[in-house]
Amino acid sequence: MKKLLLLLPLAALAGCSLNRTAARVTAGVVDKGLPAVFSQSDPQYVREALPANLQLMEILLASDPGNKAMLVNASQGFCGYAFMFLEDETPERASVFYLKGQAYAERALDGATVETARKKDAHPLFWHTFCKALYMNINRDNPEAIAEIPTLEPAALKLLELDPGYYYNAAEDILGAYHAIRPRMLGGSPEKAAEHFELALKGAGANFHLSRYLYAKMAAVAAQDGELFDRLLNEIISAEPVEGETRLANEVARIKAKKLLEKKDELF
Repeated sequence: MKKLLLLLPLAALAGCSLNRTAARVTAGVVDKGLPAVFSQSDPQYVREALPANLQLMEILLASDPGNKAMLVNASQGFCGYAFMFLEDETPERASVFYLKGQAYAERALDGATVETARKKDAHPLFWHTFCKALYMNINRDNPEAIAEIPTLEPAALKLLELDPGYYYNAAEDILGAYHAIRPRMLGGSPEKAAEHFELALKGAGANFHLSRYLYAKMAAVAAQDGELFDRLLNEIISAEPVEGETRLANEVARIKAKKLLEKKDELF
């Protein structure tokens, strides 16, 4: 009986270990397979398929809660799904997803802060900050969200120090959003926002059209520059499709650009 009682905890530990090992193997498959998702040309297909993959990530994290790669993937997944498919139609639901993405990134940071973050922390720091910026943008009437605006700049500057080109120069998008969201009386500047969005569109970011879309939606509208607004959105719409990992984002940007153009009279 004593031997049996000793074996029971060992069996439980072995079961936990097997679950964790299986979760890590599956997480590795998910991680390597994400480029295939980003390369899709059919946004509706991804919209319908992605929730099941997000649920799978959460199931895997239940067995392996400290898996940093999966935490970052979950953060990117929830944040990206909310931005691409929810924000324009159901901002309340998008807000929930942005907060989930932010929470997963915070777990991946594992106590690291803007001040203490190192190179290995750059990706979770980015998604934590990007989710936060997108959440703020659709919750400008929420005092608690707006109170967090000053945290965006130091985080984005840290990202430029740690990994400046990550995700198509998107740290510059965060700085653009920071200056566009912030009211002029509190230091905001549509002109500075435009400078950062222009930097986001250099090099690897030149053909990443979601940056162009954010530029139009945030900086051009904040500056009330209708000519810039039209130019950016029409560049997205007329761009030739390019195969690769920007294909899904660019197809989504095209759809969003057409819808945003239709709202021009409401924005200017």
